[in-house]
Amino acid sequence: MGAWRALRELSVSFAGADVRVLCYHSVRSRTRFAVQMDTLAEQGYTVISLPELTGWLSGAVPCPASAVLLTFDGGYGDQLENAAPVLDGLKFPATFFPTSGDLDDPGNPISRRDLTALVAAGHTIGCHTHTHPDLTTLSPEALECEVIGSKAALEDALGRAIDAFCYPYGVRNPAVVSAVRRAGFSVAFTIDLGGVDRRDDPYQLNRIAVLGEPSPAEFSSYLAGTRLVSGALLGWWKIRERRIG
Repeated sequence: MGAWRALRELSVSFAGADVRVLCYHSVRSRTRFAVQMDTLAEQGYTVISLPELTGWLSGAVPCPASAVLLTFDGGYGDQLENAAPVLDGLKFPATFFPTSGDLDDPGNPISRRDLTALVAAGHTIGCHTHTHPDLTTLSPEALECEVIGSKAALEDALGRAIDAFCYPYGVRNPAVVSAVRRAGFSVAFTIDLGGVDRRDDPYQLNRIAVLGEPSPAEFSSYLAGTRLVSGALLGWWKIRERRIG
């Protein structure tokens, strides 16, 4: 699977994509992240919110040229420490995908109060399951708990609907996709490299992972979406991410 994914990523081009959905996990350096966000602005990208994306996919609103959606998976504490202040300073909306299983754990890096603060700042909260399992390995009952139960927990914590889902490890099959659709989500994201176009399946939307603390030049080249170049950079970043981690 790993070799197949690497070959596929090398062949991917998203140079002409309508929307680039960037996917972050740990954000270790506020300075480096700020440079990446400045690069988006300097190169003419327009950062859109999740409601803007879903409205465009449904045909309700137009999409600006060179649109970017920012997403953050996993509920890392450094997302609050290093990414959120930069986003708020630039007025860039983002979507955060925490797991819901440990929101009440005092040791959890992101709490209910943190999620409420993110929403108050103009960001969106999405669902990343309850405990982050490989959903394809679960019984139907456990799958429903991880998908519907997590959605309910987040909605209870925030007092608002949760419309977006992202698959743990990007792994899904028809049963998993069907469960996500039945739960009432409007969109769901993978970690398959690629851009998003209006005709794409809204429950299997590609993203563009940012890993390994890329330099400004690497980040700029990666965003261009050139076949072979972007895939090769992502492959190198995955190796570097393992060394950093």
